[in-house]
Amino acid sequence: MRCIAIAAVTIDGKIALDAGHFSDWTSPEDKEFLHKMLDESDVVVVGNNTYKTAIEPLSKRNCIVFTASVRTSEHKSDILTYCNPASSDCIPLMEKYKKVAVLGGTQTYTYFLENDLLDELYLTIEPLVFGRGLNLFESEKNIEAHFRLESTKRLNGKGSLLLHYVRS
Repeated sequence: MRCIAIAAVTIDGKIALDAGHFSDWTSPEDKEFLHKMLDESDVVVVGNNTYKTAIEPLSKRNCIVFTASVRTSEHKSDILTYCNPASSDCIPLMEKYKKVAVLGGTQTYTYFLENDLLDELYLTIEPLVFGRGLNLFESEKNIEAHFRLESTKRLNGKGSLLLHYVRS
């Protein structure tokens, strides 16, 4: 199992203004990259709020939704499973997949970081400032995870950058 986080952040490091904020602020080039990555992935792992804000495109893919709305885990359909990471081990649900795309939000990205599951991170930095909002990671634990910059790519003339990090 290879877990790859895919995220877009503002230059002040925010992934959204709040839990219900749709990612319509990212560049068309970022969206194109995201869809390519999702097409290459076997399953997508998202938090409940992220799933709700992007339910239309995500409903066509294998998804594991992290949520407190179920006690442990619950198969909703052939391609949709809900899992409560606070009361259940969600890792066995992912182990049958080779390539796991992690799409956030903050609690989901943090779960993968805290459980030492992140192998790669694709980070699109958009030339925009929110001034407030949700961080990519938000942990109560002391974490020191090291990544190595694998590549950088300028996505457009506005200054959107795609950074690819690999766990070192």
